[in-house]
Amino acid sequence: MKKISKIISVMLVFAMLFQAPCAFASVKTKSKYTGITYTHASRFDDKDLIYGMDISHHNGKINFKKVKKDGIKYVFVRVGYTGYTKSGFSLNYDKKYKTYIKDATKAGLMVGVYWYSQAKTVKEAKKEANALLKAIKGYELTMPVVFDYEFADTRAGRLDSAKLSKTKMTANALAFLNTVSNAGYDACIYASENFFLEHLYPNDISQSYKIWLANYSKKTNYKGNYEFWQHTSRGRVKGMKGNVDINFWYKGEDATFIGTRVYTGQPIQCDIAPVVVNGIELVKDVDYTLTYSNNVNIGKARITLKGIGKYKDLKQIYTFNIVPNRVSGVKYISSTDNSLSLTWNEVLGAQSYVITAESLNNDATFKQTVYGASGTIDGLIAGNQYIITVCAQGIDSSNKAFLGEVSNYVSGKTTGTKISGIKASERKNTSLTLSWYLIDGCESYNIFKYDAQANEYQFIGQTFNNQNTFKVIGLKAASEYKFKVRANKANVACEESDVFSTVTTPKRVSNKSVKSRSRRKITYSFKKVNATGYEYQWSTHRNFKYNFKTKTTKSTRVTIKTAQSRKRYYVRVRAYKLDENKNKVYGSWSKVKRVKVR
Repeated sequence: MKKISKIISVMLVFAMLFQAPCAFASVKTKSKYTGITYTHASRFDDKDLIYGMDISHHNGKINFKKVKKDGIKYVFVRVGYTGYTKSGFSLNYDKKYKTYIKDATKAGLMVGVYWYSQAKTVKEAKKEANALLKAIKGYELTMPVVFDYEFADTRAGRLDSAKLSKTKMTANALAFLNTVSNAGYDACIYASENFFLEHLYPNDISQSYKIWLANYSKKTNYKGNYEFWQHTSRGRVKGMKGNVDINFWYKGEDATFIGTRVYTGQPIQCDIAPVVVNGIELVKDVDYTLTYSNNVNIGKARITLKGIGKYKDLKQIYTFNIVPNRVSGVKYISSTDNSLSLTWNEVLGAQSYVITAESLNNDATFKQTVYGASGTIDGLIAGNQYIITVCAQGIDSSNKAFLGEVSNYVSGKTTGTKISGIKASERKNTSLTLSWYLIDGCESYNIFKYDAQANEYQFIGQTFNNQNTFKVIGLKAASEYKFKVRANKANVACEESDVFSTVTTPKRVSNKSVKSRSRRKITYSFKKVNATGYEYQWSTHRNFKYNFKTKTTKSTRVTIKTAQSRKRYYVRVRAYKLDENKNKVYGSWSKVKRVKVR
């Protein structure tokens, strides 16, 4: 929503929502668009639950009047996308975005937009944001402008193959969102639960911007902040053909976020954009007043705009964050094998400081909170070069953290040559691919496997230069193996790693029979393999993407009680082996078998 028309947009949102009642978020609701019952987090009990959908040209011709009549209140339209191939950076517009925005708005739906990003750098993210802003100029949007950040799920994908750190991907996201927000729009980020947890620092983003979570399940266990939940890609809505993405919006009080201000210990007041109603620019203290609250201490400040006279029904809420100032004077002091120590200048209002160390040798980023104007970040990789930044952190009255801008970076290097971070990056029933953290300046790495008969670790192979993976072949299925890795540096005696223990996957299970001889019961049997146990599933859908149930067993013959009779069901099974930490390591799923239940 453009700042110059915020008031009008808010009034439109209110009018659109008032036309028909919205479901109130409760523990469970059944969706008419999927027929599935969803469970909502208790934190949304006081929010309105509003259904919407997101679309691109793939959804084809849409009758938005019928869509609205079917209960959909808002749409997010894809304006454009960045090509996901490695060949180059290309910005492309969705061929239906103009039609969709115009027709959806005309039908009385609230409209937001999104850009599918493949940005690898801050510069690229800003280019994407500016391409989007150029495309939506002149449209009256009443929902957020969204940064859609996700992988293409292919090794050849532009973002997939970049292997960026959390720090870099978060910086890209914030670059896009900041550009959109500075242009006067309500900015939001869309990503899957896994993407938020594994590739971003979502708390750093949700401090200022809205979160749109993608999680295709009946109940999401995501603990972070979010306002929208995309819960299915298989919704069915009148007025259009095929499946469509459906979203929950947990709508609270309408408020416009207008940025951050640095804590000074004194009351802070902010300029707001011109207030325009029906083409007339209103005058402060004549047509409206501004009242500030919580605008001294670190946290979320609030501005309440109230109309005067003939504008007495006008009301709008603005918020801004008060954060500690940027940390200055960061100096690298010393290091150990697994830590770096620094000092910096103290920041007014900061209660703690967050040190971030990003390895230049590995795709690994570490964070640690410390207190005072000096600190040590522990748990680092030995023998690695790091880029280190510090940011001040303040806490509001509800114990929520607010971070200041990150400092300039300094460089540091840990000492030592002991390998760490060994894991099985790929696992099969006859092979294991090991990977580990690189050591700066190493010439090669030796890999050793434990031989129980000889009671010793024996050399099995070597990698050179910066290759930190090694495939071990000729192994037995569902069996435990132990390994060590040692770095080799000229004229340096390197220490062996700690023991890494792991297991191969069990073999694929073969089906024997699946029958239904009693009402709502399936008898399912399969062949035994070397394993700790078995996990089996049954579903009314062959692809098992939804509406399925899962159980475990140690038997090779089970009886399944189904929810429906006279219905076709599908079953499958896989074996698992417990590793030394009691984690289940799964083999491949069996072939899918089908049966008509009595």
